[in-house]
Amino acid sequence: MIITIDGPAGGGKSTVARKLAAVLGIAFLDTGATYRAVTLAALRRGVDLEDTAALSRLASAVKIELLPGRDGTRVLLDGADVTSEIRSAEVSDNAHYVAGSGPVRAVLVDLQRRIGSVLGNFVAEGRDQGSVVFPQADVKFYMDASPEVRARRRFEEMLASGQEAEFRQVLEAILLRDGRDQSRPVAPLVKPAGAIKIDTSHLTADEVAAELLRHVKERP
Repeated sequence: MIITIDGPAGGGKSTVARKLAAVLGIAFLDTGATYRAVTLAALRRGVDLEDTAALSRLASAVKIELLPGRDGTRVLLDGADVTSEIRSAEVSDNAHYVAGSGPVRAVLVDLQRRIGSVLGNFVAEGRDQGSVVFPQADVKFYMDASPEVRARRRFEEMLASGQEAEFRQVLEAILLRDGRDQSRPVAPLVKPAGAIKIDTSHLTADEVAAELLRHVKERP
């Protein structure tokens, strides 16, 4: 079984995908980690993030491994555990260069499909999972919420983790990322054909996961 969850930033896709995968007893495929890993590698090696050719060569040269486990997915970059490093603010701020590169996406989509073929049964979340990477998925979801709600969630997460944040800046970052994701020429953020849209604005993560599970169980 392949289940995809797509949607804009801050919609809670990762949290819900993990919960759904746990309930179903299948793997969670964190595809966004592949883009973050290449971004981290580029920052460490001083690769020009606006040089598409250099980024493509880098993506083809590094070895990225995703190791699903009970405590989450471990991410290895050339054999080293970078699970924490890829979540840094610097990586988050620069990942759009990698995500917006057609040649890099081609390399990483191939990697994601190969990982998926090994897993067999999994829940994948991202921006193009149901539209590009796994269009043959058994069940596709598109999770969305208003920019204000998504910004509020991100803002509260940052405060809870001890980071300094201002709501207005977080909202502006969400809107900027939405624009980038929806307008990029390669694999833009769209509602995949046949996807079930879920508005999470007034739902908790547990409630969203329960709603998705209901749809999965009701599938033909």
